[in-house]
Amino acid sequence: MEMRHTTRTMIERLLFIYAADSGKWGAFVDSAKKLFMLNGCALCSITHGLAGEKSAWRDCKEELGVPIDYVHRDELTQQLKVLVGDSLPCIVAQTRLGPMLLVRPEVLERCRGSVADLKGKILYYAGIKDLDLAA
Repeated sequence: MEMRHTTRTMIERLLFIYAADSGKWGAFVDSAKKLFMLNGCALCSITHGLAGEKSAWRDCKEELGVPIDYVHRDELTQQLKVLVGDSLPCIVAQTRLGPMLLVRPEVLERCRGSVADLKGKILYYAGIKDLDLAA
């Protein structure tokens, strides 16, 4: 029996697309939602706290080993708008084949603010889509 070797596509960068607007006002509104436990951005609640980026998230970013860009909903390019539609927040993988929706909003909600859960979901969905984070 001949074994086929599948070549996985490398993820060149991850785009964390937030369901929040850019700028100081957008950050203030999202922080206020966190503070009052209103329905804020699930991705923001994983990566950022009231004082900015979470230290656990900074460590996780380093472990993932690919560049990560933060994109707010008011910063989406036309190509990304077409790809993600209303699926915000989400994570998009940039590959040589183009952008791919990697992690959907409902999956981010299930992480319930956990950095470890987010990392596991990124690795899981990369695996089932034949994507690799590291060489």
